[in-house]
Amino acid sequence: MEEQKRLKVGSYTPETEETEAIIDRDYYRQGGIFKDEEAYLHHPQQVCYVPELSDTVYTRQAFLDLCNGQAEFADECFYAVDWQHPETWVEEQYREDEWGWCDHCEQIYNMSGIPHPCPICGKLPDEGEQDEHTESERSPAEPGGI
Repeated sequence: MEEQKRLKVGSYTPETEETEAIIDRDYYRQGGIFKDEEAYLHHPQQVCYVPELSDTVYTRQAFLDLCNGQAEFADECFYAVDWQHPETWVEEQYREDEWGWCDHCEQIYNMSGIPHPCPICGKLPDEGEQDEHTESERSPAEPGGI
């Protein structure tokens, strides 16, 4: 049986008591990053992504935290980011109506660019109405939040 090759771009060596972390980025799609699919899939506390213009590190758990603990959306985010911070990519999904946030069942759902009722609970989204929730409150976007 042939072993499946996992995506790995660049390398990451964690810090120790004697040395700082070493981030070695390689070019991938749109920028120079570190990305490790094996770490993402099988080691949730290991660093699996570092964006191009920052030394901010992300683990699988950080992607899950950004996506309300919903693995389907965390996976989509991990595989999509290719230079940017995951928070930026997630916010873009809401802004472009690719993802919706249901205030009723507190779940993310796919909208594919067209606002529609939550497929989980059936609640209609608020169309342009302002309520007590700001955009940042309704969409998880801080690692360790939720």
